[in-house]
Amino acid sequence: MKKVFALFALVSVICTVSAQRVNETVTMFGKEQLSGFTINIDNTTADVVADALADHLESQYSLKGSNKKGYRAYENQPCSAFGEARYDIYFTTNNIGKKKNPSTQVTLVVTTGNMNCITFANDPRTARNIVTFLESFPEHVQSYKTTLRIKQLENQLANLNKERESIEKDIQKVKDKIAKNNDEAKNTTDRIEKLTADIEKMQDQFNKNHDAALKDQIATAVKDKKTLQKSQSNTQKTLLSLNGDIVKLNKKLDDNAKAIEECEKELKSLR
Repeated sequence: MKKVFALFALVSVICTVSAQRVNETVTMFGKEQLSGFTINIDNTTADVVADALADHLESQYSLKGSNKKGYRAYENQPCSAFGEARYDIYFTTNNIGKKKNPSTQVTLVVTTGNMNCITFANDPRTARNIVTFLESFPEHVQSYKTTLRIKQLENQLANLNKERESIEKDIQKVKDKIAKNNDEAKNTTDRIEKLTADIEKMQDQFNKNHDAALKDQIATAVKDKKTLQKSQSNTQKTLLSLNGDIVKLNKKLDDNAKAIEECEKELKSLR
């Protein structure tokens, strides 16, 4: 009768574990076969899950880990989540989903030393603590992912603000060039108008006395006027190009402002 009851209790435990998505398993640790527990974490890649679990064990329980045989190992250390003893704790993560729908299986092995693995058969109380730890772990994964996203957004926001400052400086530089070219264009226009007036006066005088020296002066003035007109044309082309640059930079500034607004909005929702 006792055997039947024990068997019924064991089956009940296993069913409960399975229903809560934590299962006992057998895994390879190098060439050794160990008993442990698994849980699947949806919508998260194995590297993020591994970092989240390491962060949880090391920040919450002050464990010090190392890499061993493809596992993250915490050997001969106390962990109050499992009990009062010192444990050897090993975990590994594996991608079991697809790229568009990532899923990760966590395998956790806890031993009391000498590879004496804790199971429901030999230590049901500690095994239950392990299951409880794993059952709550998905919440820590989400919290960890939120923390990562906040840091990512903070870095993104810092870069966007630097980009905004850079764009604003570029806009000011272009505006300074436009102002300088406008001054040059006005100065050139004034010179062209003065030359035009001088040429007209010299032409009137030449029409009266036909002075050869005056004819040479007129030719020189006409040549200078053409040079100034060419310079004026080039300045207008430069101004046209600079105004085009202003339009493009203002567009970049608008896009930057929208990106900053979206980044700040998401950060506000996560904090």
